[in-house]
This record gives sequence, structure tokens and C-alpha cells, in this order.
Amino acid sequence: MYDYAVECKDVSKQYGPLRALRGVTINIEIGDIVAVSGHNGAGKSTFLKIVGTHISSSSGNVKVLGNDTTKDRAKVRRDIGFLGHTSFMYDELTVEENLRFYGVMFSINRPTLDKRIKEVIEYVNLERYRHTAAKKLSHGLRKRADIARVFTHSPKVLILDEPFSGLDEKSIKLLIDGFRSQIGKITMLISSHSFEMMNSVFNRTLMFSEGKILKNDRVT
Repeated sequence: MYDYAVECKDVSKQYGPLRALRGVTINIEIGDIVAVSGHNGAGKSTFLKIVGTHISSSSGNVKVLGNDTTKDRAKVRRDIGFLGHTSFMYDELTVEENLRFYGVMFSINRPTLDKRIKEVIEYVNLERYRHTAAKKLSHGLRKRADIARVFTHSPKVLILDEPFSGLDEKSIKLLIDGFRSQIGKITMLISSHSFEMMNSVFNRTLMFSEGKILKNDRVT
């Protein structure tokens, strides 16, 4: 059993002489929707990548839903959806084919996957582009397809690093409404420069500065 969605204990990350994270200790409760902020180079993206198992910490320990991100990486990845700055859509595959590929990778059975693909494509309003190759999508449409990807396997923890980058205001509002519908159902850590549009979504804020957590506030 586990008490927290994410547990970080004394987590540090060193890139040569650069210390990107410095002894970060934090527990994220199940169902928290967390705004992760800080200036460029503050450590927020490094923190999210470590929690999302895309890089390893130099020291310290991280658990997601009770599973160690180093020892139980495969289990952790089944429970999380990660969206970073790099697209994970395959250029030659269509939107639907990409989602189907990732669904099969997570061992979702065919009837469930068919239903889930329909739901996530509607969620990001990409019905018109479901049979379009990823390489033909604009940056904004591709970002929406990547957001659909992270929802395909129904993750329990979502890690979204600048999910609104390149999206127009209408698309941002659509996604925020979707995030709002997940309150109480899923844990989310979101880094963004559009926090003023999401005040009604977050219940907690983390501010990073120089590799440390400067503020850790719960929104009332």
C-alpha cells in the first residue's frame, strides 16, 4: 500500500558542475493537482522528468504510487502519463495509429482500446485529424495529439511539462475544462506559463528556485 501519489526524499540531480536539483523532499497526495512553477533553470523540468522516469536522479529516492522509479520503472510507467517538450508521436503514423500503438504497448485489449481512442480523440477535439499522419500536423495539433496519447492508458498520475505551449486560447480552454473534469480522479503535476487560466483547477502550488522548492502552498 502507499500513502502518497508521489514521494521524493532528498532528491538531487547533477549535470557535470551544474546542480539542477538540491535535496528536494516533497510528498504529493493522491488527487492533488499541482502547479509547478519557477524561472527557466529553476529545476522544475528536471523534477518532472525524474518523477516521470525520463531521467534518473543523482541521489535520493522517488516513489510513484509506492513503486520506486528506479527499481520498479516498468510499473511506474504503467501508472503515469508524461508530456514533455519533445513529441512522442511517430511521424509516419496517423493520430489513431499512434494512439493504438501506445495502447497495445500498455496491453489494453482491443474493445477497451477502441473505446478509449474514440474518447481521447474527442477530448482533444481531433476528430478531423484522426487519420492524418503526425508529420503533417501543425505544432498545436501535434501537441493536442500528444496530450491524447498520455490519456490513452488511463494513467493515475499525469505529469505535464508546458502542455499549453503552441496552443491557441480556444485549445487551452478546452484542455483546462478537461483537467477540471478530472479533479478528484487523478493526480496531476503541471508546469505552465498559463496559470492565471487555471486557478480554479489547482489545489496546490510548488515554486522552484535554484534547484530547491522555494514555496509549497496549498490553495484553499
